[in-house]
Amino acid sequence: MKHWRPDEMAVMAGMRARFLDGTAGVADYWKSREELRLYDMTFAERIGWKIDAALRALDGIGWRPAVRRLIDWGCGTGIGARKMAQAFDSFERVAFADRSAAAVAFAKERFRERHPGIQIEEPEVTEEALVLLSHVANELSPQAVENVIAMIRNAGEVLWVDAGTQEASRKLIQIRERILAMEDAPAVVGPCPHARRCGLLAEGNARHWCHFFAEIPSAVFQDARWAEWSRELGIDLRGLSYSWLAFSRRASFEMRGRSRVIGVPREAKGYCKVLACGETGVAEWMLQKRDAPGLYRRLTRDKEFGLQMWRAREGRILAEDEKSPE
Repeated sequence: MKHWRPDEMAVMAGMRARFLDGTAGVADYWKSREELRLYDMTFAERIGWKIDAALRALDGIGWRPAVRRLIDWGCGTGIGARKMAQAFDSFERVAFADRSAAAVAFAKERFRERHPGIQIEEPEVTEEALVLLSHVANELSPQAVENVIAMIRNAGEVLWVDAGTQEASRKLIQIRERILAMEDAPAVVGPCPHARRCGLLAEGNARHWCHFFAEIPSAVFQDARWAEWSRELGIDLRGLSYSWLAFSRRASFEMRGRSRVIGVPREAKGYCKVLACGETGVAEWMLQKRDAPGLYRRLTRDKEFGLQMWRAREGRILAEDEKSPE
């Protein structure tokens, strides 16, 4: 049975400390190739599971990339580009951008090993490119935010997956509002089922934030190295929250009448309370088990929920709509 060496665990504990104290994004913080290797096997792997979850949510509305160029912006070790190329066989060219030259070199090397048929090029944001961003929200200075907004406006498609914290979620919401207020704005694809003002900005919703939970591969819970990593670093493997945002100039999706569940329902005896985003805003609904047993079972058992359709009145979900897309 393989275990982490003490020196490996010490390196990962050091990285964890930098993430927690907020110094990880100050500069090119990779100290060695060994850090990149260990990060790619652990922290980046978890980011990859979040990207997988966002792609499953997009698949639920029928989205696929409409362009053949991919830019992994703020790439780190490049887990995002590898996940995208694994999920879709349509990409012909890929580019990596990061403040760290060491990270870009590592990302290119790993990508070539997995996808030798895809050409690696220099990053150039155009309407022929999909820009992928992951876990950069807490590293963006005010000027960097402006640069990202300009990049989103110039790209053909954008997928942004970030931490499931209130801080990261609020930053994505602010950027979403900035983009949609501009002329010739790209279409918002997800997670929002509408292009109106974000319902979480309404008075009374300040305590909520837009986040979701990713399913974790079951094999992780039978892996001794993951168990040791979790125990030594104090990271709970069971919960993996994330926030995300997607735009497109190539496609838009009609999602009238659909709602997306935010976070996880709060379960009580015989009922649960569901926070959901829809055309009329963000609201909390009560769902009694007897009213829609199939929906109740899914919402209290699963971690990932697709868009839902239900009939509701006066704060109560009365029945699941048979036309529900998922």
